[in-house]
Amino acid sequence: MTIIRPMCLIHESDLLELAKIRSYKKQVKNCPYESGSSRSDMKGVLKQLESMNPEARYSLWGSMTNIQTDLLPDAMKEPIL
Repeated sequence: MTIIRPMCLIHESDLLELAKIRSYKKQVKNCPYESGSSRSDMKGVLKQLESMNPEARYSLWGSMTNIQTDLLPDAMKEPIL
């Protein structure tokens, strides 16, 4: 299985539509950690956020790319060499 990280930026409904158009078969989940992960919980949280703000997904991604380290607590700052 190949994981393509940029695909996480595409909304799931768009991926499902593309899979239908291309006649992709649904993959069987073989991950031994599937039941112990918080993935489905986070999916629910994201759905809740998107119901309040449809652009929430993109705001979250954007917030992870522009970290202002001077605003972080000292314990989280990288040491300057």
